[in-house]
Amino acid sequence: MIVQTFVKSLLPKSYSFFDQTIALTIIYTSLAISLAMVCLVLYWVITKSFETVRTIFAMLGIMLVLAVCIWLEITGQISAGAWTLVIVTILLNIANLVGYGISTSASSGFVLPILLAFFCLGPGTGYAVTITGCILVFIIPILHSKGRILTSLQYQTSNITFDAPTLSLVYILIAVITGSWSNSIKHILP
Repeated sequence: MIVQTFVKSLLPKSYSFFDQTIALTIIYTSLAISLAMVCLVLYWVITKSFETVRTIFAMLGIMLVLAVCIWLEITGQISAGAWTLVIVTILLNIANLVGYGISTSASSGFVLPILLAFFCLGPGTGYAVTITGCILVFIIPILHSKGRILTSLQYQTSNITFDAPTLSLVYILIAVITGSWSNSIKHILP
């Protein structure tokens, strides 16, 4: 409650209810991603599975971009902050998909930019991000199967026959559920 009151006090008083909701979504998401990264690195250190100090630099770089997203929201640039966070989460997911392939549980992380796009930028952008995710989960294993990209995990036929369609269905279901909610909420609130 204290954090929520503090964060709200940072926002311009001129924000409408919707502007404030979008700004708070971007700020809380940025803070949550930062905290999640710190917890993950601490977990790796505690379990002695931490591999390289480059991870720390990558985490700090990502946290800097997330801080910029927060700054954009606080300074009244709501769309810029939302677009920045959506693009950053898409790029991070692409890096994960290209680095490890689509068969890891982290591939489901693409739901984050889908949800952010729907909630903060609107259904059109949400569906565009969804389609992008669906295309990526097919293109990456196809390129991997042809030796065009190398991922940490070995290519398997199931990447195209099972993983890609399943991930696409998850992305589409998230989009349909979120899209129907965002369209319905427009009719409820003035």
